[in-house]
Amino acid sequence: MRNTFTLIILIFLSACAQNTHPPALTELEYKALDFIDAGGDERWWGDTAPPNLIEAVKEEADNIKKLHPNTKGKVIEQNLLALSGGGANGSFGAGLLAGWTKSGKRPEFDIVTGSSTGAIIAPFAFLGAEYDNDLLSIYKLITRDNIYTPKILTGLISGSSVLDTTSLKKQIEIYVTPELVKEIAAEHRKGRRLFMVTTHFNAMRPMIWNIGYIANEHPSGGIDLIRQVILASASIPVLFPPVEIKWEIDGKEFTEIHVDGAITRSVFAYPAKVNIKEIDKAQGLKFNRNVYVILNGNSELSYDPDPSGVLGIAERTTYALLRNQANADIERIYYLSNRDDINFNMIEIPDTFIADGGTGFDPIYMNKLLELGEDIGKKGNFWYKKPISER
Repeated sequence: MRNTFTLIILIFLSACAQNTHPPALTELEYKALDFIDAGGDERWWGDTAPPNLIEAVKEEADNIKKLHPNTKGKVIEQNLLALSGGGANGSFGAGLLAGWTKSGKRPEFDIVTGSSTGAIIAPFAFLGAEYDNDLLSIYKLITRDNIYTPKILTGLISGSSVLDTTSLKKQIEIYVTPELVKEIAAEHRKGRRLFMVTTHFNAMRPMIWNIGYIANEHPSGGIDLIRQVILASASIPVLFPPVEIKWEIDGKEFTEIHVDGAITRSVFAYPAKVNIKEIDKAQGLKFNRNVYVILNGNSELSYDPDPSGVLGIAERTTYALLRNQANADIERIYYLSNRDDINFNMIEIPDTFIADGGTGFDPIYMNKLLELGEDIGKKGNFWYKKPISER
């Protein structure tokens, strides 16, 4: 981690590095905009309930019954998988899922959410165990050159980042194929849901993207938007360039800037304003719900007796901020689970493995994490029932 770029220092330096983007909404236009019109069912804010939620879940009831046949009058088992950010540490989550498959205890997930590196894992976790090898190959074969190339001088002088992610964009295009998007659409039609998180940089709010809906409703153009969302969700500000997503409402075109989902939601299940009891009442169904949270990182920072130099101190501070963000998000999911009678489960990288290589993309480091995740996953029953703060 010592040889990676330091976000705090670069944020300071990049004050002179902003290039000109196509016009965004003005503050007045942003406040006046009905975001239902700016995306509809494709996306919504992650810090409030989705628009028209009750009407939408009523329509979902038939799909849920089809997804879980022979459940009339019975309790329906519903499983949600939430995948966190973590950069190269996503190797752990990929290995864990593959090992969990081998244990024979991995369920089919009704809902999968992913933020940052979790957004890269999410489509393959959503489509199931038959995609384990594809998922493992991403983290086994990827190198730093597959993710970014440095452009420090030009980035600081006239750019919006110090790294070029053209390589990452190409990798996403290789793995997120038209065939994969068609399969996501097919699962969406069955009633299963795939969501990804980006940070709307202009508003600095989490935005949730309904990937299955996009795949189903836009079979030709949707693939480009899905790739954009995955790239944006994994784009660490200043290090990686932000992703511009264009919209048009009433003939007016505007551009939004989207960056790493982990900035506002390192891991996501559902907004606190969503009332699960109201949803159950509207659907007329009974559920036994399970949420499984995979933290692609350590819950606690390892002790450092002598952080050296300005860059070392800044780097450690940045890592601590991101780690505390992830822990706070997991605590939110835990308390929501308690409130809404959902069975909470989580796993993190054990503290015996110091997961400090999230931005390095070192193949040796990543393969060790893959093996560790797979070994833990094979046990089948490896979940903690509380976050680290409650243990």
